[in-house]
Amino acid sequence: MKRFLIFTGLILSIFHPVIFCQQIEYVRGKVIDSKTSRSVSFAAVRLKNARVGIYTNAEGDFRIQNNPGFQSDSLIVTCIGYRKLAVCYGNLKMSGMNILKLEPDIYSLREVSVLGRKRRLSPEAIIARALRNIKRNNPDQPFSYVSYYRDYQKDSSNYLNLNEAIIQTQDKGFEYDSDSNRFLLLDFKKNVDFLRKDITPFYDLPGTDHSAESFKRIPHATVGDQNGNELFVLLVHDAIRNFDKRSFSFVDTLNYSFIRNHLFSGPAGIYDGDKYLYKINFTAKRLITGDSILMQGAIFIQPDDYSIHKLEYTGSFKDFTGKKNKEIFNIEIEYGHEPAVNSRMCLKYISFSNSFTIPDTSDQDYFRIKRLEWAAPGGPYGDYRFNNMTIVAYFNRQIDPVLVQRMDNYELTLGKRKAKITKVRPGDSRIYITVRDDKFRRGELDSCNLTVKGLKDIHGNLLYKRRDLEFRQFRELFVQEYNKPLVFKDSCFMQSVPIESNCISICGDSGRFWMNTPLKAEEGQ
Repeated sequence: MKRFLIFTGLILSIFHPVIFCQQIEYVRGKVIDSKTSRSVSFAAVRLKNARVGIYTNAEGDFRIQNNPGFQSDSLIVTCIGYRKLAVCYGNLKMSGMNILKLEPDIYSLREVSVLGRKRRLSPEAIIARALRNIKRNNPDQPFSYVSYYRDYQKDSSNYLNLNEAIIQTQDKGFEYDSDSNRFLLLDFKKNVDFLRKDITPFYDLPGTDHSAESFKRIPHATVGDQNGNELFVLLVHDAIRNFDKRSFSFVDTLNYSFIRNHLFSGPAGIYDGDKYLYKINFTAKRLITGDSILMQGAIFIQPDDYSIHKLEYTGSFKDFTGKKNKEIFNIEIEYGHEPAVNSRMCLKYISFSNSFTIPDTSDQDYFRIKRLEWAAPGGPYGDYRFNNMTIVAYFNRQIDPVLVQRMDNYELTLGKRKAKITKVRPGDSRIYITVRDDKFRRGELDSCNLTVKGLKDIHGNLLYKRRDLEFRQFRELFVQEYNKPLVFKDSCFMQSVPIESNCISICGDSGRFWMNTPLKAEEGQ
């Protein structure tokens, strides 16, 4: 039985402090693979002594404050699957792009096989142990972290409608549900350096007011309402923090549904710095996804303590050819041992994106009815015996000759009455619709209303369907610092309203955090 993808939205009430920060100059950098020169996405870039850092974006780009206090510090760059890189901050170029090359950390097959013989566990058994150990490996006492948050859309390559914030999260610990957490907004801005387009924040929801043509649609999927806040929706999709709650389709409730809903490959070895991890690939069972939906991902687990370091998940569907997969959504969540939180596993970043389409309002050539008029008396369709009447619908394109003859595609009202359609006769770009109504007087065309469904032109274009524009929606949170106290002059917890509608908490220490704003095209050269 085919099952459509449904993102389950939980209402989270979250609160904690954030910092106002405004920077003037930045050091810019790009992290690439030393072997392939490809960008390395979501690599951690941290200042060793200041213990604050950021993550590269999907293009491998980052920026760090040009702060004189950092001159004697070191920049540490890490990413799962690569060797750690250390660079003196003072050696970085203050202008232009700094290219940092990470060397892939290649493990030997012999080493993997030795570890495999030692453990002798199936992938399901490894994951089951990791799920049982989530509470033990993650903080059981309250902790806090400050993050850089952003949401935006992308067309083929450009950032659109970029919103950015600095947010502090106060987490009560994994002994408590995530809806016990609270947040403080330290800074927020709508970035006007990137193009802003009028795109609705809401998705099409059948049976609601959001089903108008102008709303966003996700192919083969639905997504719930915003619940008033973009950040809260993003954090619902952190399946590790919400291990005992529904997070997103097929992962569902991680500690209950994940193993049941997926098929797993044998573990492969991969390094995260000096830590050895099992990487286990998986796909959702066809029995629950159907043949047109593909769900796949990978989970990264440290075999020493069975801590979950990373979860990747992608949903896609086959296009009309049945050969190419088109992405529906993608999520990446990374955790790591954090010294500032007793070396427990803490969130590093979460990135969630999904594809959506909206009608192109500039498309004026879409298939449509141009006008309606009564057939001329005495003409080929002007026979009014038995009070029959014929209405002619003129279209701007030639009509599919098969679909045009289906009488159940049409509904005609005359005034407040539904007319009986007795015959439908096609022309190249017009339709003759004959109706019978004893009470209607010919000539009152203004009170005539024709509804047409399922009709296409000869090229397969649906009636009144404008050309679609395809975008990707991104929401991302990148942690910069853990468990360092902040002194607030004025503070207020975030509410379940759009982020921009929340009040900003004022903190005197505004220099520690900054927005890792994506580089513009000209800066990335």
